[in-house]
Amino acid sequence: MSLFRHPALVIVLFILAGLGRPAYAQLPTPTIETLAVDLWPDYDRPAVLVLLTGTLPAAVLLPATVTIPLPPEAELHAVARITSDNVMTDDVQYTASENGVTFVTSDQRFRVEYYMPYTTAGSQHGFEFSWLADVAVDEIDVVVQQPAAAGNMRIQPTAISSSANSRDGLTYHVLPVTAVPAGQPYSVQVDYTMEQPALSVEQIAPPAANTNTAAAATPATGDGLNWPLLLAAAGGILILMAIVWQAASMNQQRKRPRKTPPQRTPPTAKLAVKAVRFCHECGAPVGPEDKFCRECGTAVKNRM
Repeated sequence: MSLFRHPALVIVLFILAGLGRPAYAQLPTPTIETLAVDLWPDYDRPAVLVLLTGTLPAAVLLPATVTIPLPPEAELHAVARITSDNVMTDDVQYTASENGVTFVTSDQRFRVEYYMPYTTAGSQHGFEFSWLADVAVDEIDVVVQQPAAAGNMRIQPTAISSSANSRDGLTYHVLPVTAVPAGQPYSVQVDYTMEQPALSVEQIAPPAANTNTAAAATPATGDGLNWPLLLAAAGGILILMAIVWQAASMNQQRKRPRKTPPQRTPPTAKLAVKAVRFCHECGAPVGPEDKFCRECGTAVKNRM
């Protein structure tokens, strides 16, 4: 029986063959191109903050499955992918275990962060970073951040350079770049002294104030004029003019002679007794309506 006579059967066989073969994207990543390891002891808590930033080869089919080893006592802090725009996004699916974390990333770069404890003996602090994975690393680049209050730091392998960072003022020790084949262990031993417990994040000096910050914060229109400042200046001028005008008015009023209000003369009191007339002949009192004296009969003169 020829299969070409039954096309439906051929299609079914191809589908079954595809299902039986796992997708390449879901296989463990065969290699990591670069792995940047940042070790920050006593940074924001009394532990070692480990930052792993990896880059997958350009030939890897995405999304890709990545497995990163973790120490048994590690406290996983973040698992993220880094986009082509250098944006870190923590929407990846991952599974954590005692020995590592497995996740699927749709971007070529990824980020894993975790805390691990260190040992102390008086003022001595020490820890060891270990890497042992089934995936090969073409280039592993380790940088150790020295705590702000630490002294006598010793690192194995020996750092090839040490310098202070201009942004935070902390010293960073750069170790030689090396390749780590799959299944081969790699470790970094760090020891330092710290007389008093202190975290670096508490002692980092704030960045210097930018003199252009205030100017940039003030909105300006397209014509380059700072209208809020102009309005404030105009308001101050108006207030000053009002004060000067009021002072001048008060001074002019002081110089002007005051008008004395006319004094009201009180009304003259009416006499309670009417005037009395007398006869010019006999001197007897004559009434106001009498024309002749009632005593002598002499005609009364019309005068007081």
